[in-house]
Amino acid sequence: MVLVPGDISWAMRISEAEPDFAFLGELPGTKVITRGNHDYWWSSLSKVRQALPPSVIPLQNNSVVFGGVGIAGTRLWIDPSLQLEQASGDDGKIWERELQRLELSLGSLPGGLEKKIIMTHFPPISLDGRESRAVEAARKYGCDVWVFGHMHLGSLDYDGFNRTVGGIRFEFVSADYLDFRPKYITGM
Repeated sequence: MVLVPGDISWAMRISEAEPDFAFLGELPGTKVITRGNHDYWWSSLSKVRQALPPSVIPLQNNSVVFGGVGIAGTRLWIDPSLQLEQASGDDGKIWERELQRLELSLGSLPGGLEKKIIMTHFPPISLDGRESRAVEAARKYGCDVWVFGHMHLGSLDYDGFNRTVGGIRFEFVSADYLDFRPKYITGM
């Protein structure tokens, strides 16, 4: 399976994103996606599902299971307390709503899984390992791995995102950080 944590297409409307969906669909394997902050085309989950090829599965207030591995996720948002980027007045409200969506997604995972993975677009930790409140939810549900992107190359050293904190392994997989090469997440 391939996890794609958002910013799938620059399209503004779902119909304009069809070439990008076709590209994803033609790639081998099952792809699981979450919404990114630039995915303006993303509307209701039912419309997104209808537009996607069968091999692409969207996460929004839900989860998927492959064998003994469960994947939950949401877009998340800028956590003003982490100070990773400039937050606006509305960011706190959006952050709280996304925390609720994360709880819904995690709550939809069945029991008895071997591994639990969270995938979000926005980072749940800072470069020095400080945790957002979203990490509390991950611990509550016994998650093992958190995959995220969003941050783009600049003057910061993003290697600090790749760490294990309190039993959860955090994997930063922003496309430009990885030179547009998929990252193999072992141990699953």
